[in-house]
Amino acid sequence: MLQLQKQVTAVIKEYNLFRANDTVLLGVSGGPDSVALLSLIFDANCINPTCSSIFIAHLNHLIRGKESEEDAQFVSDLAKKFKLSIVSERRDINEIARERKMSLEEAAREERYKFLENAAKKVGANVIAVGHNADDNAETILHRIIRGTGIVGLGGMRPKRKLTPFSSINLVRPLLFTWRKDIIAYLKEKNLSYRVDSTNFETDQFRNRIRAELIPLLEKNYNSKIKKSLVKLSETATQNYDLLEAQAKDLFEEVLLNIEGETDEILSEIVLDIHKLKEVPQILQQLIIKEAIVRLKIPLKKLGYKNYKDILSILNCRNAPVSNVVKDYLNVKIEGGKLHLSKMKYYVEEGPVLNETVIKIPGETKLVETKYIVKMDIREIENGFLEGFKRSRTKYDEAVDFDKISVPLMIRTRRSGDKFWPLGSPGIQKVKDFFINNKIPMLERDTVPIVTMYDQPIWIVGFRIDDRIRITKETRRLLIMKLEVTA
Repeated sequence: MLQLQKQVTAVIKEYNLFRANDTVLLGVSGGPDSVALLSLIFDANCINPTCSSIFIAHLNHLIRGKESEEDAQFVSDLAKKFKLSIVSERRDINEIARERKMSLEEAAREERYKFLENAAKKVGANVIAVGHNADDNAETILHRIIRGTGIVGLGGMRPKRKLTPFSSINLVRPLLFTWRKDIIAYLKEKNLSYRVDSTNFETDQFRNRIRAELIPLLEKNYNSKIKKSLVKLSETATQNYDLLEAQAKDLFEEVLLNIEGETDEILSEIVLDIHKLKEVPQILQQLIIKEAIVRLKIPLKKLGYKNYKDILSILNCRNAPVSNVVKDYLNVKIEGGKLHLSKMKYYVEEGPVLNETVIKIPGETKLVETKYIVKMDIREIENGFLEGFKRSRTKYDEAVDFDKISVPLMIRTRRSGDKFWPLGSPGIQKVKDFFINNKIPMLERDTVPIVTMYDQPIWIVGFRIDDRIRITKETRRLLIMKLEVTA
């Protein structure tokens, strides 16, 4: 038996990639990795059956014209040679990428996995095997490091995982610990031909430049074993992440207050105890949020590190209720010490957090369906009142020149196109830019109360008034504005 056959057989056993009663679907593109995968799994199953049956799947991306057609025919001939059934489809990835405004690489990957899942269901396969190797893993890890990643990304590819979090189909990578040079040597020894994807040599794609330019540079000038170092980093990161994830799953049950849904399979809302959540380290807070997102069956790839940071940042919002939607996938609501995570559209079902309301001047205005009260008072500048006000004021108190005010004043949340002149700034700017420049978390921006005059913001409550209503030496009467949160 060839050395590579022994290695792959050992990996299958160590990671329990296949069981005797599994039906396995092999993703075969016609390239060296997938041809080697087909040969190795087929031979292993003949020598010592590791699965009950094997099928081949091939997706023609139509990216390379005649080459793509020749790839499809090559794989069809392979299926005949090994006497295996094949599931094949054609999809115009160029057109799909244009329609969805995605990169060609991203669209190809997404469609490939959709196809493999559908093909697996068609033939009754519970395992999908693909030909990713150790070089692919090293390139993936370096790619993620360059673009920015966390401990999950550093873990690289796994030899076995669920196709999706709740899928009954496993995705396995029997060649993940095999180097590309050993695969080529194996094919040569077995006298097996394969197809070469010409696009792999095009350096206009970021991933190709890593393979063709960056890794050779690192190997030559920095570390001749850089790929092995990256794979070792992957193994260490995976071990650490698995430990943290196990802790987070246990803690999830402790902070969980309520789960709502039609069935256990279709959840509509998960409610967590904010006070308990804040007691654990931030990395575990993030993993607990991730566990909730997984249970809600929201695609993890749609949410990035910044989205998790945005959610965690509002855990420290005191008193004021906060509600927002994250990238159209996740709905977040904080109220009464509870964190609500849901696929429901709070804005659709409950209305906006703050309805536009006329403010009584002078007087108190209760903002319906919130815990806010706006208080307005008109005062003369006398007896040191302004100085005393400045000493005791909070960020929810403001004093402005009343004679520059035109009633009625309204209070609402931001609208597209809102502009004002922030106090002390050189000129008018968009409220959106003001929020960005002042690092106001994205999830808070649609909940910040805004006092308006002529439908234009004059006070971003808690942050800044408009420069044009500021107090000057000519000011004689003051409008004292105050926002309070009731118990």
